Amino acid sequence: METFFYKLCPKGVIRVMGEDAEDYLQSQCSINLRKLDTGKIRYGLRLSTRGRVLADSYFLRLDEEEFILLSRECEGADLLSLLNENIVADEVEFINESNAWELITVWKNGSGNVQLENWPEKPTAGGYIHADKSYFFEDFRISPGTYSILQPLHSKIPQGVNLREMDYDSLQIKRIRAGLVSVPSEIGPTDLPQEGRLELDAVDFDKGCYLGQETMARIHAMGRVRRLSFPVMWNGKELPDLPCNLYDNQKKKGVLKSLIPLGKQKAIGMALIHESADEALQTGGLEIEGFPNGRIQKA
Repeated sequence: METFFYKLCPKGVIRVMGEDAEDYLQSQCSINLRKLDTGKIRYGLRLSTRGRVLADSYFLRLDEEEFILLSRECEGADLLSLLNENIVADEVEFINESNAWELITVWKNGSGNVQLENWPEKPTAGGYIHADKSYFFEDFRISPGTYSILQPLHSKIPQGVNLREMDYDSLQIKRIRAGLVSVPSEIGPTDLPQEGRLELDAVDFDKGCYLGQETMARIHAMGRVRRLSFPVMWNGKELPDLPCNLYDNQKKKGVLKSLIPLGKQKAIGMALIHESADEALQTGGLEIEGFPNGRIQKA
């Protein structure tokens, strides 16, 4: 049984330090960092005041006054700008280290456990292992049983039995099939966390004030949103430019956010769909304007 890996340079890695680091981040992000102990990791969001998703990151707590924020797809410069937006007299420092790290993601086909020679122990749920200036954690935003290693740039590739390098599309297909959205390409500045089901692990409703809290509390009390993200299949010969609108009987019903080829006349992606199109999505499918020979259906 093979083990696969993919190496990339994450777009955003920010080190946050200072005696006010916890207090300041607590006011800016969607998760309760006061409950995040040293050696633990959480996934959280930076929302707008209207509750839209501006950025995401893993929060690694190094000690009482130091964190690392890691984002695959959000640019370090953008994260830094968001972090600096509300600084007044806070004793906190931000260092953009995005060009100094690489991220190795490892998974296994089937249900076997990932085994790496230089990482014989697995991190506990919600925790990371720190060794040789690297951080090893379960990557729950790709799929269960997937692990990632944040390590200094140009470090050695982890060693393992039958370890084979894969491409970017292979990793994204695995994530999409698990029903997990990517920020900001699939859920972004015009979208709510609930539309990508991000509230399930990236929003804490019992913490104090933070940006976007009023919107989150109101939606939480209402219990629903009218659009949701779904993995979808496309059976057309050509791929449309993204993002693109989806239609049912010439009425707009959603937006196709991503699409990755799986073979001839087949591709998988994520779409944000209005609840009124659920039946059409599962039966005849939704149309893309200008592409009459294909349909979008639930994967």
